[in-house]
Amino acid sequence: MLVSYINELKSRWWNLKIDEVDIFPLRIPFKELAQIASSSFSYNESILVRVRAEGTIGWGEAMTDPVFTGETVGSIICAIKEYFAPMLLGLEFASIEEVHQKMDEVLVRNTAAKAAIDTACFDLMGKVAKIPVYACLGGKFNDEIFEVPEILFGPINHVVNHCKKMVKRGVKCLKVKTGEGIDKDVEKVKRIREAVGDQIEIRLDANQGWKNYWKALSIIKRIEKCDVSIIEQPLPTRDLYGTARLRRAVNIPIMLDESVHSINDVLTAISLDACDLISVKVMKAGGLLRIKEVVELCSIYGIPCHMGTSWESEVGWAANLHLITGLRGIQLWDAYSPTEIYWGFSTGVGSPIKSTLKNGVRVVELPKGSGLGVVVNVNTIRRYLMNKPIYIK
Repeated sequence: MLVSYINELKSRWWNLKIDEVDIFPLRIPFKELAQIASSSFSYNESILVRVRAEGTIGWGEAMTDPVFTGETVGSIICAIKEYFAPMLLGLEFASIEEVHQKMDEVLVRNTAAKAAIDTACFDLMGKVAKIPVYACLGGKFNDEIFEVPEILFGPINHVVNHCKKMVKRGVKCLKVKTGEGIDKDVEKVKRIREAVGDQIEIRLDANQGWKNYWKALSIIKRIEKCDVSIIEQPLPTRDLYGTARLRRAVNIPIMLDESVHSINDVLTAISLDACDLISVKVMKAGGLLRIKEVVELCSIYGIPCHMGTSWESEVGWAANLHLITGLRGIQLWDAYSPTEIYWGFSTGVGSPIKSTLKNGVRVVELPKGSGLGVVVNVNTIRRYLMNKPIYIK
């Protein structure tokens, strides 16, 4: 019965031929400056990709992040226009694995550009099969995705008051960005804990901002009584030995993000006992399929995964939410509506990611419908275009 069902689903997109790839480079302003340890942003640079196959459309997204993936607007456009689109045109779309194999044959790395193609193909596949993307990934394991907002840099009174507003809103977990300095970080964590009480989970993300082992150790020892649940990426990307040493010296679980992009990175981190958890992101992994591979590998070694964000628009956010829903190994996450947070977009590019209050807890809703479930607003896209769209047929 199961085999026949899977074959039936495959038959709905088998031999579906890709006949157009379109590129929309966007610059979407934030409401306020978004600042973390590694950089600050007043806008989001996003390349939306539209893949068309016999009348059905799939959307994907690539985020620029030169200090993380090494990709810019220009490099992403070049990768898609000059390498991936010519390879895709005329392709009889049978599987995402085939798409990745062909992308890897023509261009290495460029993971955000590959992520846009991968996501668009998942969206296309789901729409043709009339199923949501999470079903294409494997199932439905997280029915409710509780909101976990990121608390960015700012004047400490503003940050503390914002945390209190989030708790009143129904948030039960805060992800606090650190990396401003030893005393500043310690004071911020202590004041947030005093302001929100003992029942709210607090996670810290240093974004490599603690620089070295001794600084990180000093900060962690001073905040141990604040009941912090996780510390993310305390040390620079390549300092896995220092991170492993730090993990042995403290009692708070360590999560890696910037240090882990691929399966090989996962194996290195595990072999060094450098982490308790691993954060996955669509942009650094190269798409949903690659995240599925990383999560499944981590599960073999008993390492829980966290779904991170690259501050995507609704297209990328929908992909994140489908991954959280469809992969059992993703047990923690960042999740919020990109238009509702104070530093987020003033206008969304697609149907909104909504949050609701359920039994006193703020929950982010998965878009409904086949594929990603997001309808892209073409008028909004035109408003935020950095330059003319590129249509490749």
